[in-house]
Amino acid sequence: MPPTSEVASRSSRWPRTFRALRHRNFRLYWSGQVVSLVGTWIQIVAQGWLVYELTDSALMLGLVNVVGLVPVIPISLLAGVLSDWLPRRKVIIGSEIVLALQAFALALLTWLGVIQAWHVIVLSFVQGAAAALEQPARLVFVADTVGKEDLTNAVALNSSVYNTARIVGPAIAGLLVAWIGEAGCFLVNGISYLAVILALLAIRLPGQNGPRERPQVAGSLVDGFRYTWNIKIIRSLMIIVAVSSFFTLPYIILMPVFARDVLEAGPEGLGFLMTAVGIGAISGALLVANVRAGRRGKWLMVGNILGPAFLVMFCLSQSFVVSLALVALVGASNAVRQTLANSLIQLGVAEKYRGRVMSIFNLLFNGMSRVGAMGVGGVAELTSVPLALGVSAVTSLFLGLLIVRGMPEVYHLP
Repeated sequence: MPPTSEVASRSSRWPRTFRALRHRNFRLYWSGQVVSLVGTWIQIVAQGWLVYELTDSALMLGLVNVVGLVPVIPISLLAGVLSDWLPRRKVIIGSEIVLALQAFALALLTWLGVIQAWHVIVLSFVQGAAAALEQPARLVFVADTVGKEDLTNAVALNSSVYNTARIVGPAIAGLLVAWIGEAGCFLVNGISYLAVILALLAIRLPGQNGPRERPQVAGSLVDGFRYTWNIKIIRSLMIIVAVSSFFTLPYIILMPVFARDVLEAGPEGLGFLMTAVGIGAISGALLVANVRAGRRGKWLMVGNILGPAFLVMFCLSQSFVVSLALVALVGASNAVRQTLANSLIQLGVAEKYRGRVMSIFNLLFNGMSRVGAMGVGGVAELTSVPLALGVSAVTSLFLGLLIVRGMPEVYHLP
């Protein structure tokens, strides 16, 4: 990483919104993520469409995603310990290789015409395991590339990459599913992992040459949980992440149902809906990139309330155009909440606990959304998807209002 004075002298080249890009390491990582995450979103859309075509079941959509949670609990917690011990770049590269192989396997089975729902479930398990190993290290690695000064901006820009991919990926996927089929989409995703692997290999991180002292895994895990629970502001932020992920985020997994059965828009419509989510989310992330110190807690609370409020309206909509606008607003609100929660937790945590705390963050963010999707999918089998998701969103809105009153320490965060 360049000396501080050199970085500072280049800061005027970058507008405030993109100031974290003055760091070479972050530019490399950020660029690699653009390509890789476009591929990931192509696979997400194609896989959801494939599963729904194979099973015609909203419950199965939830099941495929919740299976990916099974390895998340033990592996994510272990990954937090590993990311506080091993070089994080090596952890991420190893995980990316496994994710690429999973995508290639899915492509081959689909291309051969032998793909069944249980194949997708097994490979979803593999994907969940690899992602669980990678994500705590990846979340903390962003800080390694910029330092704390530009951390909030870097997290926001990293979120913008994720959501730029959410714009581009689903739009491409909607066309690719009709043009080259689901197998082609999975193949594209497998190839896309090469971009982030090459970017990681090009990054220079002096002073991180080897592993630290070998930790006692059980003791380290207990230490991480104790630390997270005992620091009040971190505990409060984690509760917000868990509640919003469980009750609000399942809408993404259930989008194929809205596209095909509620709005009757087909795979192209699914691509447009997911693209609208991405447009909103990148807008929310770029908004966070410009939020000044002293207002971050307030913006987090606003996003936490508006997200489920717009989701309720989306569940009531019968118009495709109105649904596009509403789902974009949901995406923007969720991005504001989640990006700020991520950066505020990292800013408030001691260096030696960062990996373990972010593994808990990842477990709550991804794990609770998968469990929530399974629950909403199960209720939807008995009622309907709009009703089940609408009730979940109303619950999230009610809890969000309670959080405003019950957690003033978050509202007053600088």
